[in-house]
Parts: sequence; C-alpha cells; structure tokens
Amino acid sequence: MHMTSPDSRHLALLLTVLLSGLASSGAAAREDEEPSLSYPRVEPCSARYPLVATPQPDLTAEDARAGVRQGFGTRRDWGVEDNVELLEADATGLGEPGLRVHYPEGTSSPGDTEQGGAGFYAAPAGLTGAERACLTYQVRFEPGFDFVKGGKLPGLYGGDAPSGGDEVDGESGFSMRFMWREAGQGELYEYVASQDEEFGASVGRGLWSFPSGEWVTIEQELVLNTPGEADGLARVWIDGVPVLEQSEIVYRTTDEVAIDGLMFSTFFGGSGKEWRTPSDQHADFAAFRFYAPSP
Repeated sequence: MHMTSPDSRHLALLLTVLLSGLASSGAAAREDEEPSLSYPRVEPCSARYPLVATPQPDLTAEDARAGVRQGFGTRRDWGVEDNVELLEADATGLGEPGLRVHYPEGTSSPGDTEQGGAGFYAAPAGLTGAERACLTYQVRFEPGFDFVKGGKLPGLYGGDAPSGGDEVDGESGFSMRFMWREAGQGELYEYVASQDEEFGASVGRGLWSFPSGEWVTIEQELVLNTPGEADGLARVWIDGVPVLEQSEIVYRTTDEVAIDGLMFSTFFGGSGKEWRTPSDQHADFAAFRFYAPSP
C-alpha cells in the first residue's frame, strides 16, 4: 500500500485544520457537538510543562500482564493477559519498548462480546493533585487496518474514570479518551459533568484521521475547571499539529477531583454486531509521557 511521508501527512493535517476552520467553527458545524471548539493557539503542552513520568512495559517480566503492571505501576487491568504482547525496542522502531494490543475477530466492547482489546489505569506520582496535565503517546494501527464503525483509545482520567454509560455528576471524576471512527476519523470522547449524552460525548470528529501502518503521536492537555465555573479546557495536537481546543468544560464540582493519570482503554465499539471487527487485528502503543506544572 502507498504510505505518505511524515512531512506530507503534517501538511495534510494542517490543510484539514484550515478547511475545517472555514466551516462554522470546524466541528461546531455538527449539530450534535459542543459549540465551544477552536484550535490551540499555544505551543504543545509537552513544551510548556516539565516531564514527570515516562512509563514503559517491563520486558524482564514473566509475561505481558506482569510487564504492564510493573512498568506502569498498576494492578487495575482487564484483557491484558489474553490480548497484549510486549514489543522490543527494535519492533517499535522508536528506541523503546511498546505494547501490541489484539482485537480478536468478532469482538467489540467488553460488555458486548468476548474480550477484545485491553485496559488498565496508571496514576504516576508526578500527577498527584494535578489540575492541569499533559499526556503524549504514539499509536500505530496495523497496515490495512479495518476501522469499521469505531473504537476507543487511551486518554487522561480523574476520580472513578466514568465510562460505559456511567453517570457523571462532577464528584465521581471524568474520562477524556479518544476514539477512531469510520475510515480512521479521530475524535475526543469524553465523560464530563457538562455533557448531555448518556454514553459519552463525541467532540471534534473528523478534525484529523489516523492512517494505518505508521506511528501517530497524540498529545492531550487538560485544564480542570474551577468548581462552580465552566472554565475547563481540553487541547489536542496530532503529530505536533494543533487540531482541537474545547472550552467551557465542567470536569468537576469539587476540588477533590484532580487529574489522576492514564486510562488505557482500547477496543472496538460501541456495542452491537455492526461495531465488531471482522477479522483478527492489532494496534501498537508506545512512548507514553506525562507532563505537569510543579505543584
């Protein structure tokens, strides 16, 4: 298959951003999305905040589950034992190890079918009490990846990390994952107190797209709101290109909710037959970095 170079992909991303900006505030032209969208006008958060954590899988562990638990400092996981393998640095080509997550044929969300994909939570000490933070990681879908209707990708979370139709009341926490959609369209997929949707809000769909067969760098910045105010922010850069800024977000109604860490969550779905992967597929993940201002 034909592969675009990184430079040409960056130009395509910039063109998408410019054209979308002409269409009634970009993604705001979609009636079912929040109107408070624009594009980041600041440099990427990884250039503004100090680096506080660089977790990676422990290749010396006895199996993939232990490698994830030891490398990311977690004991909260699902699907890792069956659907994750550890990648050596030469397999990622990034100079560091990574994770390969498998999505077996016919699977979608964990509550809908046999488990495909995997999930875990990582809360680095450097984020303790953080009210603003930055996450970067790289994802690579296998060549020819069939995106079907969509699936979940990792993002930052706080508190109980609501998902799967959980109620978000401003006290239980939030989750700000990503999704791929049909033809690889990207979006921010959020559970926050200011949303109206039952199963998470789709924000900025189509402002960028994921290719297959090559690494893409996702960079996410969250700025929590002041309790009682709708002044929260979310910003996204793809391969260093600013693609999405959302304002007026209510993440919390109490200052006890903070940004805790990574909600690693990836699977096909949605739920239902139309979401399921038609064949065995996989995606790779690597180069996780956390950044946050000094307390």
